Amino acid sequence: MNYPDLQHLTLVGRIAALTAITTEDERECLVVTLYHRITTDTTITVKFLNSNGLLTAYTNNNLVIGQELTVVGKLTGIRSFYMKDDVLTPLKQPEFQLKCLDYAFGSRPQPKEQPEPLPEVTPVTSKKKAKVEPTLEPVAF
Repeated sequence: MNYPDLQHLTLVGRIAALTAITTEDERECLVVTLYHRITTDTTITVKFLNSNGLLTAYTNNNLVIGQELTVVGKLTGIRSFYMKDDVLTPLKQPEFQLKCLDYAFGSRPQPKEQPEPLPEVTPVTSKKKAKVEPTLEPVAF
């Protein structure tokens, strides 16, 4: 009998921020903030501590803000409290550790096109037509 593995997790969202950092043990890693596609109120910050290719994609300008990103992984730990002065204190943003198994890039935002310049318009000083004085001179046809 097979049981489902409830520790697999899929994160789907658009990239809200990208930051390359160096950890205490001098490893380069990438911090990605994702927001959910339906509500922009829900954000999650993912810190990738291994060389899974996302840092290389970031340095090669293949990851851009607004691009869809799907991350699949296995949950390895959850942290929602910490000790402060011998008191158990809840974190403002709970953390979980995820072993990244796979990721996929999604659609990128379209680059903003520069609007075409408007044709130059000469300003009109008055909307009234100039008065034409009558004359008795013959008009040639």
